[in-house]
Formats: sequence, structure tokens, C-alpha cells
Amino acid sequence: MLVRCVFLGGILLCNPCFLTAQSVHVGSNQLLALTNHAILYTPGTITNQGVILNEGNIWLEGNWNNQQSYNGEGWLRFTGTENQTIQHNGQNISALEVSGGGLKILEGSITIVDTLQLTDGHVVATPENSITLNQNILIDGASVNSYIEGAVRFRGTGYHYLPIGTSTSFLPITLEEVGGVSPVVEVVAFDGEPVEVDGERLEAKTVNNYWTINELEGSYDGSVVTLPVTSADRFDDLIGVVVTESDNLEGPFRNLGQQERVGDRNAGFITGEAVARQSIISLGLTSEYVLDNSVEVPSAFSPVASNPTDRTVKIYSANLRDSGFSWSIFNRWGQIVYQTSDLPTALNSGWNGLDPDSNQPLPPGIYPYVVRGIYDTGLPVEQTGSITLFH
Repeated sequence: MLVRCVFLGGILLCNPCFLTAQSVHVGSNQLLALTNHAILYTPGTITNQGVILNEGNIWLEGNWNNQQSYNGEGWLRFTGTENQTIQHNGQNISALEVSGGGLKILEGSITIVDTLQLTDGHVVATPENSITLNQNILIDGASVNSYIEGAVRFRGTGYHYLPIGTSTSFLPITLEEVGGVSPVVEVVAFDGEPVEVDGERLEAKTVNNYWTINELEGSYDGSVVTLPVTSADRFDDLIGVVVTESDNLEGPFRNLGQQERVGDRNAGFITGEAVARQSIISLGLTSEYVLDNSVEVPSAFSPVASNPTDRTVKIYSANLRDSGFSWSIFNRWGQIVYQTSDLPTALNSGWNGLDPDSNQPLPPGIYPYVVRGIYDTGLPVEQTGSITLFH
């Protein structure tokens, strides 16, 4: 049977040890210490008015109320299926897990030092009660089912992935290479507040999502950023979608370019080219990124070539869609000797000149091919040609 644990003196949970309690109260000037692999579980509330030294695991489904001192390198795991409140007295947590669903509502600021595991449930933060991610923190999970709502702060330069969003949308942002001196920066995601993005080298475009980036301490010199694309922004495709910045929502916005794009207009990511330094970041649209529609297939190759890159024949194209793609190669009697509908395979591996049935080298000669697909612009392509196989 579960009991309520009241620690009026010090207690040490050693390895291996598992303690279950209905609720936990650590009294004033008292100590609760968990060594490595020790586990304390409660479906109720943990209240700390003394000292908790956690080198193991604390699992709780109720509220967390740390009024005094908490330290250690152990896990603090919030697993409740109902809403939980987190009062942590502004102190560090080495490793934090969010699971079980529901909201984990901050009623005091916290700093995550080493690991944040987001499995199921949202951490709700505000500028008054923020969550800070230390430099080099490991973030595991993070999805539409589990992220941080509200203000997130990060410390330090270098790479920072922020699993943030709003009450309705998961809008993670990646700062690829933060510059500066010991910066502490706060980032907040916004949606449902349409913003007109316009400026030099930009077409007028209304977007639904934007982010604010504000320096709090140290010196922040900006970063190249990667932003998510969602269906709410109503882009036709990812061609011409760029990262933009401004110092106010009225604009004008500055075009930061497009270094890389992944996914599609409903679930994709755009990485800018130039460093973002201003306080408002969003996606925008430009007509400068009009890609030439082209598919190139080398006219000859040899499986025994001295250069390994010449031992297969591959397709070269930067703007074909994965869907609707096919590549077929025939022998002189019209029989298929190679076929794939997987674009990454055609781009990265290609055909090695082997017979598909016997896996033996085919004779040298001329092999016709047909490539079919759809460009990112929506235009179809059907290209024919021939490949000479040498030995």
C-alpha cells in the first residue's frame, strides 16, 4: 500500500533501491539523497523544504514543489497523465524527462544542464517563468506531441536546437552557429498572428508564423537559422522560400536567402544563407530562386574504371520531386536491365552495369534509358537517351 513519506531526518537511498510513496515531504534542514540507480516514485506531490541530492531517478505523477535546495546529476521525470506544476526555485536540473501527456506548467524558472527528453506532454513556460537550455545540452525526442510552449533561453555559442512552439503548433528553430561572447538569448515562437513580409528582393507574402530572438546577457552576434515550413503559411512549394529578418513586425524585412531546403510546403525546413541578427525572424518569398529544370545522365561509364565514382551511372538533378519518379534502362531487345522509382537511389547509387537476374556483368554496348518525373515547379519531365557501357 502507498504511504505518505515525511522525512524528518536524513535518508539515503542506495543501489539498488526502489521506494514508492503516495507523496513525499522533505522537512526543513533535512536531506533526501538518492545514489546512482536508486529510484523514488510517487503518484502524488513532492515538496522539498530541505535538501534533495539526486544522483538516481525521481519519478512523479503529481506536482513538484522545490522550495529550498536541489542538486545532483540524476533524472527528474514528470510522467503524469494530468497537468503537473513545476516549482523549482530557479535552480538547475541535470536531466529532465517529460512523458505521460498533459501540460507541465512552470511556476518558477529552471535551467536544464545536460539532457532534456521530450516524449509526450508540453512544458509551458512564460518570460516570467522561463526554461533555459545550457550549452551542449542533449535534446532527445521533441515532436508535435512534446515540446516547449513559450519562452526558451539558451546559453553559449555554437549549435542550438530549440524544440519550441505555441499552444497549437510545434515550431522548432535551429541556430546553426551562434556567435558572440557568453550570450544568453531568449527565443519565442508565435503563430496565428499574420505578418506581411515584404522588402527589397522579396515578394509581398503573408505568413502565419514568426519568432523573436532577444539578447539577455553577454554579446550575441547572430546565427544562420533553420525554420520550419507549415501548411499555415500557404506556400505553393519551397522554391523561393527564404529566411527573413526585421527589427519590427511592420518591416521592412531583409532577405537572408535559402542555403538548403528539406521536405515540402506542408512539413519542411528552410536554412538561410546570411547570418540573422535582428529580433524578428520569419519565412518569406522571393522570385530570385528560379531553378533551371534539368536532368542529366552521363553518356558512358565503366564498372572497372580506376576512379570509383566512374564505376556506376547516376542521375544528376537538383529539383526533381521524389513522388512520380522512375528511371528505366533497357538492352537492345527492349528488356529492362535496371529500374528504380526511388530518387535518392538514382542520385546516390545508380546502376552498376550488372544483370538484375544473374547479378553478372552485362556485355558492353549501348543501353537506352527513360527518365520520368515531376520538377519542383510542377512541370512533368520525360527524358530519353542512351548510355554506353565499357569494360
